[in-house]
Amino acid sequence: MTTTKGFRVTDADRKIRVGIAVKNLVELKKKTIDKFKLKFSPGQIDFQTTDGTIIENEEYFQTLPAQTLLIWVKVGERAATDAEILYKTIREVNDEYLTAGEKVQEFFTEKMKNKVLKLAEVLKGLDADKGKFSTKADHPEWFEGLNTNAKTKEEYMFKRAQDRIRSYFYKTKDELRNRNDLPRKAVNDLFLELDAKLKLNKYHGCYFDRASSRNDDDMKSICNIEGTFRCQGRWDREQCLYAPRHSINPYNSRESRIVFQTWNLDHNKERSRSVIPAVCAALRASDPSDKNVEIRGDLIENETTTTPRDARLDVKAIYNDLFTLKNLKIVHIICHDKGVHRTAKAGPYLLY
Repeated sequence: MTTTKGFRVTDADRKIRVGIAVKNLVELKKKTIDKFKLKFSPGQIDFQTTDGTIIENEEYFQTLPAQTLLIWVKVGERAATDAEILYKTIREVNDEYLTAGEKVQEFFTEKMKNKVLKLAEVLKGLDADKGKFSTKADHPEWFEGLNTNAKTKEEYMFKRAQDRIRSYFYKTKDELRNRNDLPRKAVNDLFLELDAKLKLNKYHGCYFDRASSRNDDDMKSICNIEGTFRCQGRWDREQCLYAPRHSINPYNSRESRIVFQTWNLDHNKERSRSVIPAVCAALRASDPSDKNVEIRGDLIENETTTTPRDARLDVKAIYNDLFTLKNLKIVHIICHDKGVHRTAKAGPYLLY
């Protein structure tokens, strides 16, 4: 039975915060409408976390810890993230770290990506001497504004990496389950196996945990032992081409932690444009009961492919491309290319 959890809900302006205890996402929408006196139906509002993640379904909602701060938004809209709010308030909060006059004005009038670049430069020297501290007792400013039961920076960052991987899992699961052209049992079996692997690997929380920097392979952190992340470059580049190379240490300060939200854990072979279509093709090709394929001797044929009859789904390859560093890069916002990754092709995700 689903237990009741308390959440803190606010609006896009962050002017009002209301505590709401609910069992599910639909109940949260209804109570939010009532508490904020909104003239919307539950289907007209969404919730997002402070880093911009939209809560798209009940399963992902159930993974959120109690007391998570959620922002209600109209469907199709988004609220400013913590990092974007920081851009607007950094002058007042950290005036002593910014040069006055023309440079400050320039900082606030350039495009967002350039703001991030300048902000990163500012943050490099901010509280850097406290970056080595781990606990809330040693560096209370770092934990300011967080509602978390994490006792250390490493534990908190571990959970943030898990959140990103979970979001890939649930988005992919939703997209495939909402399709009517796929064999239902094969889809369900695939996600049971992917979920089991993710649980075994603790949803790869190690990626942001500097304490895991000496681990092996896919259980190793992306940052070094100090907590510094270095941009790994655009999807079609072997490294960041900027000099000096983009870097950030979210362990150094609260501000650095917030700005790290703008860094992307990017799929080289795109999840939505390449991996998912290839998974769909493999699911159909590996399931002879699919009405869209025809069996001829030892071959399975559909409109576009001919596959040996004993072909099996390559779950390991799918898992690697969705969730591991074999297909993921940490990239600065400037190096994040939202265009089509045309030469990075996924699949075929079949074993013979």
